[in-house]
Amino acid sequence: MTNAQLSGKLRAFVVVLDRLIAGLSRHWLLLFNLVFGLYAGLPLLAPVLMSWGRTRLANVIYFVYQFQCHQMPSRSYFIGRFQVGVCQRDLAIYGGACLAGIAFSLVRNRVRSLPIPVWLVLVAPLALDGATQLLGLRTSTWQLRTISGFLASGATVWFAYPYLDRAFGEARKSAESQLRKVETRNGECTGGVR
Repeated sequence: MTNAQLSGKLRAFVVVLDRLIAGLSRHWLLLFNLVFGLYAGLPLLAPVLMSWGRTRLANVIYFVYQFQCHQMPSRSYFIGRFQVGVCQRDLAIYGGACLAGIAFSLVRNRVRSLPIPVWLVLVAPLALDGATQLLGLRTSTWQLRTISGFLASGATVWFAYPYLDRAFGEARKSAESQLRKVETRNGECTGGVR
């Protein structure tokens, strides 16, 4: 392979990479919301599948989530007679992240990042509830697990997503700028004919 061929292949790879970066940075919020929605939705699907007699598929979901969650029945919601695939706290955290991400998509140009002290205050109930329960100092309730999970995930989205939005915006501009340079160079090389 000649240097010109290698250079052409490398240039083509960089162009593909810039297109990928531009696309991902343009749609990062949709991707995050889909991931959190799927991650929170599958555990809700498991008991529904059980009630429909689709036990194999439901058991796959329960099996996969057992590595991430204790799945204790006393700390889980039930749909019908069947347990949701994650505990109440985890469902609130991941479902809350999805809902907060959707809310962020509606106000993303009008909201600034949550200040760190406020974020700490909103995350503290989750940390206190989880730590005191883990240490056996008290027993949490489903209401505390759910509310503290929603508060923590909502606060974290409000804190992080404005920063991510700016960072992905800069990455998109950079990638699009590089792509414009390549298109201009290609137009010059072909004499403006495409």
